[in-house]
Amino acid sequence: MDSDKQPLVDWVNFPEDIPTFSLWETLHDGDLLAIESDLLARTVTLRFDVGYVRDFHHLPENTQFVIVIEGVQSVRSVRSVPWPGGCSIPQGTPNADQSVLIHEYHRKWREESQSWSDLERMTSDPFGLEVSIATLGRGSGVVALQIGLLVARDSYVEAYIRGEGITFHIGERQVTPEEFVAFGEAYWEAFASKGKAD
Repeated sequence: MDSDKQPLVDWVNFPEDIPTFSLWETLHDGDLLAIESDLLARTVTLRFDVGYVRDFHHLPENTQFVIVIEGVQSVRSVRSVPWPGGCSIPQGTPNADQSVLIHEYHRKWREESQSWSDLERMTSDPFGLEVSIATLGRGSGVVALQIGLLVARDSYVEAYIRGEGITFHIGERQVTPEEFVAFGEAYWEAFASKGKAD
């Protein structure tokens, strides 16, 4: 590597001192509706529908939660392929033993690389792409986004995007990352309060 080049920064090569920021509160269980890559503009736009957060805030039904990564330097997608032997749980198996069997089954899954265009096409799957995890890393002049997605209820994909900047939108309104997450936090706080009251 040339001495004047910056080291690669992404989820595989992320410096330990780079702070991460969870987007889980707003995106968890939401649907990734579209991935729009613009190679010329060097952007990737992710469009999400998160019905329970939208409805909680009484937003119009077509309101989307949008993340735009700018100055995109890297995109990557990895999928987990289920082990074809299946997961058989005999009736009457105690919960603790069921967890062991399920863990053993998942341990046999295989991770495979896939093309970014294949991931973009997966957004048209009739079962959708459901957000499991979403984490943002922010450093000086670099951002890295990691999103875990459940696909058709039987496989899992992780997407990684590295760029120079990021913007967040709720509907037409641009918001800060903190405001974006606060929308989801308000729902979960109300949900927890309701659970205590019940």
